[in-house]
Amino acid sequence: MDSLFEYRNCPNCGKDDFTVLLESNMKEDDFQEDIATVYMLPGDKYGRHVKCRNCQLIYVNPIEKAGKINQNYSERKNVDASIIQESRLHAAKSQVGLIKKYKNSTSLLDIGCGEGFFLSNASKTGYTTKGIELSQDAATYAKREFGLDIEVRHFEGSQFPENCFDVVTLWQVLEHLPYPLTTLKQVYRILKPGGLVIVSTPDIRSTTARIFRKRWWNITRLHINQFTTNTLKDILENAGFKSMSSVCYRESVSLLMLLIPVLRYLKVYKSPENSLYGKTMNKLIMPYPSKIISCTVLGSK
Repeated sequence: MDSLFEYRNCPNCGKDDFTVLLESNMKEDDFQEDIATVYMLPGDKYGRHVKCRNCQLIYVNPIEKAGKINQNYSERKNVDASIIQESRLHAAKSQVGLIKKYKNSTSLLDIGCGEGFFLSNASKTGYTTKGIELSQDAATYAKREFGLDIEVRHFEGSQFPENCFDVVTLWQVLEHLPYPLTTLKQVYRILKPGGLVIVSTPDIRSTTARIFRKRWWNITRLHINQFTTNTLKDILENAGFKSMSSVCYRESVSLLMLLIPVLRYLKVYKSPENSLYGKTMNKLIMPYPSKIISCTVLGSK
């Protein structure tokens, strides 16, 4: 089983000095399962969470080997797009509105763009957009539904020249990456001078995290880094960024998206999204401040 894992020093400061916060609750068979859908349930499986004594970042150690993590995401099936589309498009309007306060009608790269909901809104608003996505299934959906320009590959495998983009976004991506500082340094390289980076991740110090503690749905096998606003600013600064500020946008969730995790948790899930009441519930969108769950930090080159 050891061959499945790799040990890593702190992915922010590089130190090997930590305190164990949570022991892993996973068994060997759990690592053979496909990665989960977008729905996170309380009490999910998770790896050993440790806290760096130097920079305070919380991260999973050891992790599944980076190649296996990338393979899992490349094989992820696009099973939830029709359910999350309405909510994600609503949230995307607020995300784009946030960016427009700082950079208007410029070149934009979205790393981990998924099914393209944010990129679709950004392109309609005047940005020249490009996406990077590991999941072939998600990228195919984005191209088919929205006609987006997306590369299906790992970001580090993309050969972008220096000073290429005005804006780079990573929405709910950094928590999945084995070596997030390496990624952010590459983002810094391809940004133009004065360019903007926006990173949003689940916030381990958020209201919801404090309430649910280790049963918080963002403590899961998929999330191998757990940021706070302070540690997110710190890793961005280590990558070279400056003028960091904490920002907030309006997230959205439909009543159907709230119902489905409950049905799955109770093991009575029967695909309600295709029923009349399911379609109606999917149209009922509830906005909320992103800071209730996530930390979002903006920085510049």
